[in-house]
Amino acid sequence: MRSEARARGVVPRIALVTMRSSAGVTLVELLIAACVAAVVLGAAWAWLWNAGSAASAMACRAQAGTAAAFAVRAVADELSLATALCSPPAGLTPDRALCLEHRHEGMAAETVLVAWDPTRRVLWRKASGTYLADHVERFAVEYFRADGRCLGIADLAEVGWPQEVARVVVSVDVTVDGRTVRASREVTLVPKAAP
Repeated sequence: MRSEARARGVVPRIALVTMRSSAGVTLVELLIAACVAAVVLGAAWAWLWNAGSAASAMACRAQAGTAAAFAVRAVADELSLATALCSPPAGLTPDRALCLEHRHEGMAAETVLVAWDPTRRVLWRKASGTYLADHVERFAVEYFRADGRCLGIADLAEVGWPQEVARVVVSVDVTVDGRTVRASREVTLVPKAAP
């Protein structure tokens, strides 16, 4: 019966559907699929770009925060080991440099200097070969008396100001790729008996 229908030029409907599905994708369908894919990829690219930028900003902020936190922790550790405060050497001001004296059993007193080099943006400890942090935008030291009063610039110019200090606050600002983080630490000085 089918062969008779084919001989007369009548093709059953099932055969047409089968022939059309095996013919492949039309050009219009292919163009529509390409346009949809381009729109989806364009949207995905913008999302990935923004996600990458946000991740980069977070990484820079984390790097700056880590450097700032390490620097103030290291300075606070130096202060906790200090037996006395000293005036910084000539050319360094006490509000931007910290000079301490450490005494270890059986050894001579050691002078420790923590200073900030604003031109190189580095916070140094003792010598210019050892640094606590780089990318440092600001290093500030505030000194307080036992009554809570802050020592001003005029007080820091007097000869015996280090003996009046009971508390020190250290602040460090670190900037990495435009992201700035500030860390600060307050240390109460405990008088230590000289050996």
